[in-house]
Amino acid sequence: MPNIQLQKGEFWEKSWKKHIQDYLKAPPRAGIFIANYFKNIKTVLEIAGGSCRDSRYLANIGYKATGSDFDEKTLNYLQNELFINDKLNYSKQDAFNLTFANDSFDLIFHNGFFIYFNDEQIKQMLKEQARVAKKYIVFFVHNSKNKKLVKIFENKAKSDELYKVRFFNAAKTVDLIKNSSINYKNIKIKKFGGFYDLFYKKFLKGWIPNPVYPFRKLLIPKLYQLQKWENTERICCIVELEK
Repeated sequence: MPNIQLQKGEFWEKSWKKHIQDYLKAPPRAGIFIANYFKNIKTVLEIAGGSCRDSRYLANIGYKATGSDFDEKTLNYLQNELFINDKLNYSKQDAFNLTFANDSFDLIFHNGFFIYFNDEQIKQMLKEQARVAKKYIVFFVHNSKNKKLVKIFENKAKSDELYKVRFFNAAKTVDLIKNSSINYKNIKIKKFGGFYDLFYKKFLKGWIPNPVYPFRKLLIPKLYQLQKWENTERICCIVELEK
């Protein structure tokens, strides 16, 4: 069962104060993945963005992007202190009751969000996301087949509730979509995160041939697919909607 404490605004307000700088230092992997995979989208919404690292990346490369979260203080901190004159639009949102009109965005995404909720809550939020999205819902959840990752989270959870999450497998993820009553054309499962994230490290620039280094953002999402599931960090679920 999900930890109810982790669904409260008070928890995330405190948690982001503790973790936000680490999140901002990390590469915008989900944003890079989306930019490489989709060629026919212009408007995107990130739900439960927290640091909004990925939606900010998409805004900076030309997408009309909105980063949302239900923690208004964190959004204000990002917008008014860290990223003044940001290209990203910010919006305080409740994922169960989004304020946007139907079909407002080509694509809606979130990374590591559903891991804090039970099946019925996820189905409820999927319906709301399908209402607001024109074409796609994309989400990333932690992979239960990666036993090393599961153990790491279990150990970290002893001192930080942020890591008390649920893990998914590909079949369970697909079943959630099929049982959510949303209208979809197809569902695709992709591997996301793992060994090849090493190539995001700046220290490798001197080790990777210059003609290759600029293209690493194109290559890494493709290299993920070569991994075994046991070595993959997260499951990426791509839902193409039927409108």
